[in-house]
Amino acid sequence: MKINTKIIVMVAALALPLAACSGETEHMDDGHSHNEMAAPAQTNISMEAKSVEAVMENYSKQITAKDLEAMEAYVFTDAEDFTIFEGKGTNIGWADYRDNHLAPELADEDLVFTKYDFINFKTFVDGNVAAITFSIDAAYNYKGKEASHMGHGTAILKKVDGKWKITHMQT
Repeated sequence: MKINTKIIVMVAALALPLAACSGETEHMDDGHSHNEMAAPAQTNISMEAKSVEAVMENYSKQITAKDLEAMEAYVFTDAEDFTIFEGKGTNIGWADYRDNHLAPELADEDLVFTKYDFINFKTFVDGNVAAITFSIDAAYNYKGKEASHMGHGTAILKKVDGKWKITHMQT
């Protein structure tokens, strides 16, 4: 499953209408509305959104724990199925990101994360594809100096065999 532009464009195209939907329709401009039909679909999307958010929360907890093996459970690990754009860096494939970015960073004994949380989610789900934006709340100690950082990220997840996994992130 190679990442391609189609997925990214599809998620972006679907995110706008989902964000604009109120789930309620007005009937003949007479002031009353019906939402019986929208409620079940909204509930299902909400349940899927919570599942997507749980993946992101659990992934970020593994960063705090510096647990690369546990992080792998939340991403696509085959070939180029995972991509990440982080600052000016680009990693194509989980192995590239893990071996050339995460492993050296997390092995640094001078770096101790006290918090690395993905929070403030805005989640859009359409079938087996989801897009999520989030804030990054990080606190750490580097060479004895306390520091904190707030950032933002975007991720695309795909649901395969009933499980949501991260296929792309930009932080």
